[in-house]
Amino acid sequence: MAPERVTIFVGEFGSGKTELAVNYALYLAQNGHKTAIVDYDLVKPYFRTRENQSLLEQKGVFVVAPEKRLAHTDLPILPQDLTRILYDPTYQVVMDVGGGESAISLGQIHQKLAEVTYQAFLVVNALRPFTSTIEGIREVRTKIEKVARIQISGLVSNTNLADETKLAHVEQGLKLVEEAARQMMLPVKWLVVPTWLAGQVKTDHPIFELTPYTKYPWME
Repeated sequence: MAPERVTIFVGEFGSGKTELAVNYALYLAQNGHKTAIVDYDLVKPYFRTRENQSLLEQKGVFVVAPEKRLAHTDLPILPQDLTRILYDPTYQVVMDVGGGESAISLGQIHQKLAEVTYQAFLVVNALRPFTSTIEGIREVRTKIEKVARIQISGLVSNTNLADETKLAHVEQGLKLVEEAARQMMLPVKWLVVPTWLAGQVKTDHPIFELTPYTKYPWME
């Protein structure tokens, strides 16, 4: 737990930020924190937090998302309850923000974010084209900070191939993220490890164990 009450996950499509946001919200709730998760993927509707709404609500997480009749539209419509939740000091708030340049939607509320304490994590999957090199990670960071009008607090190493993730993938991705973080003078906040690799990775970085919840079309 960090002192910042609002945690923002940003990254390119395929970084795994939505799955991570869902896991982190569930982690907070399971540890006794009053928690809300904000589905802020407003521009490009790929795989979004709202797809796990039933699970989240069953576990006591309040889901802030566009109203149901607009749930599958591709419109930059701010979710209801967003302002109330951001300003409610009793909530830990997790925000899942759209990938890449679609993070521009976050710029709509940058003044509100400036009034609360937040941490913004750039989620990096080194097996995705845009973040497979240090220069690519740097460019993604610069682009998101510019369009979203936020400051990235640190990097999250989340190198994965979904259920085909191996230990070598995680370790190789971490090396890339560590070097990118060093060059950008940012911390590596977490190393994300899927549950089936828990205990196998040796690192000094905080480890976040991730359970896959999202069901993709090709898994049905």
